[in-house]
Amino acid sequence: MLIMLACLVFTPAFAFQTDAPVMPHASPESHALLNFFADSYGKNIISGQHDGWRMTNGMTEELHYIQQTTGTLPALLELDVSDYTMSGHDANHRVANYVKGWSQERHGIAALCWHWHAPMNGRSFYVKETTFDVARAVTPGTPEYDAVEQDLDSVADELTILRDAHVPVVWRPLHEANGRWFWWGAGGPEPFKKLWRMMFENFSAKHHLDNLIWVFTAGAETDLAAWYPGDAYVDIVGADHYPMDGNHNPAREIFDELTRMTRGQKMICLGENGPIPDPVQAQHDHADWLFFNTWSGSILFEKTTAAQLNDYYHYPGVLTLTNLPDFKHYPAKPAGKAVALKFLGAPGDVAVKGHWRMPITVMVVDKAGQTVREGSCEVTLSLKNAGKARLSGTLVATSTNGVAAFPDIEIDALAKDCRFKASAEKLSGAASERFSVGPGNGLESESWTGKKEFSEPPDAKAVLNTALELPVQTATNYSGRICGWLIAPESGEYHFTMAEGGQSELWLATDESATNAVKIVAVTGSTPYRKWPHVHEADSAAVTLVAGRKYYIEIRQWQRKGSTQLHVRWQLPDGGEERPIPAFRFEFPAS
Repeated sequence: MLIMLACLVFTPAFAFQTDAPVMPHASPESHALLNFFADSYGKNIISGQHDGWRMTNGMTEELHYIQQTTGTLPALLELDVSDYTMSGHDANHRVANYVKGWSQERHGIAALCWHWHAPMNGRSFYVKETTFDVARAVTPGTPEYDAVEQDLDSVADELTILRDAHVPVVWRPLHEANGRWFWWGAGGPEPFKKLWRMMFENFSAKHHLDNLIWVFTAGAETDLAAWYPGDAYVDIVGADHYPMDGNHNPAREIFDELTRMTRGQKMICLGENGPIPDPVQAQHDHADWLFFNTWSGSILFEKTTAAQLNDYYHYPGVLTLTNLPDFKHYPAKPAGKAVALKFLGAPGDVAVKGHWRMPITVMVVDKAGQTVREGSCEVTLSLKNAGKARLSGTLVATSTNGVAAFPDIEIDALAKDCRFKASAEKLSGAASERFSVGPGNGLESESWTGKKEFSEPPDAKAVLNTALELPVQTATNYSGRICGWLIAPESGEYHFTMAEGGQSELWLATDESATNAVKIVAVTGSTPYRKWPHVHEADSAAVTLVAGRKYYIEIRQWQRKGSTQLHVRWQLPDGGEERPIPAFRFEFPAS
C-alpha cells in the first residue's frame, strides 16, 4: 500500500511538517493518522463522503451508490452524532459501532460532525428556530451552561467507545459558526471560541478522549480570522463549500486564503462540499485540499454526475479506500521532551499600532520540532532590530497544549526587517522571520444611524488597523464611510473586489486629493455573508498605480434594514491576491 501512495501523480506544492495532535496525551492511533495526513498533504487528495444513514442492503445509500458507480469506496466516511442529544441516549450505540466497523473492518478513516440541537429553548440547531443563548451557555452557573455540559458528557460517552476501541476520529464540531445560522455562532466570535474551548476541556481533561483530531471549518468569509479557536485547539482548518452555481472549480482562492490565515502551518480541507472539486484542475491550480467530504443525499446524487464521480474517484491523485495504508503499522511520531521554542510561521507585515489577523504564536517543541502538548511554561516576547519602535501589549503568555499566543501586541512606529524574540526558562529561545511595520497605520471608519449625510458628525468612529473588512452587524438606516490613503506596494495594474451587506461604493483618486476621487466599484445588491464565494460582489476595471505613491480612497455604505458587513480584496500586478487588503497598505491622519 505504501508503494502505491508513492506512485500517485499529484506534484507536491510544498512539504508539510508533521506535528503532534493538539489533544494532550494523544493516542498512538491519532498520531499515526495525523502523520499520514501530513505525508499525503500537497501530494494527494483524500476522498470523503458524509453518510446520510439511509440503509440499502446493509450499506448506506451513499456508499452503495458510490460503490455501484465507481467500484470502490471513499477513504474517509463522516457521520453525525446529532441524534445523541436530540433523541436521548442510544443504548445500541448505533453510530459509534458503525464508525468502529468502518475503521476496524474496512480500515477506513472515521470522521464525525455534530449538528448540535440546542440543549433547551427550542431544540433546533438553527438560530431561527431556537432562543438558546450561547453567551449564557459559556457562563458557569447558568441553566444553559449546565445543559451544555450534560450534552457534552452524553456525546463524550459515545466517543469513549471509539477511544477504547483504538479508533482515531476526525472530529468536526461547531461548524460554519461564522455563518451565524447555527446557535453556536449567533453570539459572535467570542462566545463561540469559549464554547469550543469548553468542549475541548471537557473532552480532554474530564473524559480523556485522546483519539480526536480537531477540525475547524468555516462557512462564510467575512471576519473569518476572528472566529478561529486558536492553534492550541485545532489540528486542521477547512471550509464548507457549496458554490452558488454548482461548479466543480477547486476553489483555490479559498484554499489560499485559509493557508495565508494560518501562515501555512495548518493543513487545509474541505469539511463539506457540494459538487466534488475537479482533481485535474485542483492539481493544476495547486488547490491542495487534504480531503473533500461530499454532503449526503441529493448533494451527492445530483451535484456530481455518475461519469464525473467515476472519473474523480479513479484519478491517480485521489485516495480511495483501496489506497489507504495499514494504519496499525503506519509510523507514529509522538513528541519527545521539550527543549526549545519555535514561532509558528512567519508573522507577516503589520500596520503601525495595528494588529495581526492571527495572534503571534510560539510553540514549545522537542528536538525534532514537534509541539510538546504536555506541561506549560511562561513565554516572553520581545522585539529585535526595530530601531526606535516599541512593543506593547501582553508580552508574557503561559503555554496551553504547547502553544503560547500573543493576540494584542502592537508596535508604535515604522520598522523594517525586525524580528520577534521568544524566551522561556530552561528552553532554547527562538527568533521569528523578518517582518516590517507599516508603511501605513490603517483607515478610519465612521458610521451613522438614522442619518444619510456624511457631513454630519458621526455616531461612532473606529480605526481599521488589521484589514479592510467589517464584521457582520444588524443595521437599520445605517450609513458608513471609510477613508484614508492607499499606498501602492508595486507599480502596475490592480483589480479591486468588494462585498457588502447593503449597498456600497469604492472611490479612488489619481493622487492624494479627495476631490479627484472617482467611483470604481459599486455593490448594488446585498451580498449575503453566508455565501462563499459571494453573490452580488462587485469588481473594478484595471487600475494602474505607482509603487510608493499615495492615493485617496473612500468607501461609502448604506443599509436600510438587515445586516451589514464589508470585505474588500484586490489582485496585485504580479497576480497574487490579498483577501482582505491588509491595514498596512493604508494610512489615515494620526490625531
